[in-house]
Amino acid sequence: MSKHGWLWGGILLVAVWVGVWLSLSSPEKIQKLAGSRPESSKLVSGEDGGSVPEKKEPDFSAEEQEASIHPPDPALQAELNVLRQQLKQKPDREKGLRLLRDFMARMLAANPDRAAATLLQFLRSGEDEATGLEFAVGEAGLAEWPSLRAFLLDLLGKIDPELASRYALEAVIPAKTSTVEYAVSLQILWNHGGAEKPTPELTQAWLGLLQKPDWAARPDAAWVESLDFASRIPEATPQFLAAATPWLARPGEAAGKAEAAEMALERMMIRHPEETLAGLLQNPQWMDEGRGPAVRATVFARVDATDAEQVSSLKTYLQSLPADGKEAVAFYRAFPCHNYGVAPGLSGQPDLPGAVEIEERLRADLAMLEAWRSDPAMASHRAWVEEALKRVRDTLGP
Repeated sequence: MSKHGWLWGGILLVAVWVGVWLSLSSPEKIQKLAGSRPESSKLVSGEDGGSVPEKKEPDFSAEEQEASIHPPDPALQAELNVLRQQLKQKPDREKGLRLLRDFMARMLAANPDRAAATLLQFLRSGEDEATGLEFAVGEAGLAEWPSLRAFLLDLLGKIDPELASRYALEAVIPAKTSTVEYAVSLQILWNHGGAEKPTPELTQAWLGLLQKPDWAARPDAAWVESLDFASRIPEATPQFLAAATPWLARPGEAAGKAEAAEMALERMMIRHPEETLAGLLQNPQWMDEGRGPAVRATVFARVDATDAEQVSSLKTYLQSLPADGKEAVAFYRAFPCHNYGVAPGLSGQPDLPGAVEIEERLRADLAMLEAWRSDPAMASHRAWVEEALKRVRDTLGP
């Protein structure tokens, strides 16, 4: 190539590089490049339970990245600062609730993107303020929040469930520094994932809570309320039953966990009875001490006799019991058990059968017991069967 050819070639190469640099150096490009990874993705997970599956860092699409860079609303920021100053003055419970509810109403009426950005900015700042309230679940979700951060995280879940879920998975779940924020995050993941079945992220997060020893050793209200998710995650039934066994064995040392476990087991029998019964039958050492046997008897007394698989599990269970033993006595005193708790849980309202469904179950109980009267495999339980038959007939009436 001639001397002039080399010269023009060099000029052309420089021009191309300059064009590329200018295209990447535009403010829009720089902003997108800077936002290519979420700010909190630098957090590392402090795993406490070895059996919790490892989760890869989320890989957000360009639309998701763009959604997280809306600017906060200065007016909403000012209102948030006012709220924080008001909470610093330690208002009484009624005034504190009114302040939070008024702020929630204003945020829900604001531009959702700007409101969500305002909330996210505060959450990422790490700042907080005590509210003087409890952690309480109401009919329509959380009714009280002990910290400002918990309140704002719950509010973010209402305004932008996608952004709230991402923040929970990036910052709250891996860090495991607050049972309250963790419980709120579980609720966000459940509501965002839908009520049909739990997502892998929710399952992993709930197991992480269950397997954190220091939280389990000193449970607070948020941790106890989080046990409600045992009834939503059938895949975690073995882990929950294993964890609940020592609580029921020594309820005096369990600080409310035994009662919460009983409530969770009731809802597990409504939502995924097959997994619950199978877990207990396959592991007879579970729930075998203290209050455990009586609670296990009540669990089996909740069997739905319209379901042949549950009836088969019940018969297997009863055949394993001495007819004159304490657990058999506890079972027949409770059977058939069609009473349910009505308090809402962190994952929502309980799924209670109606009067018509309960009557159908009672008629199925009657048919099952009548068949057992002549079943040689149930001969040792015949006196109990006769007593249960009379009780069901009296309940159904003429």
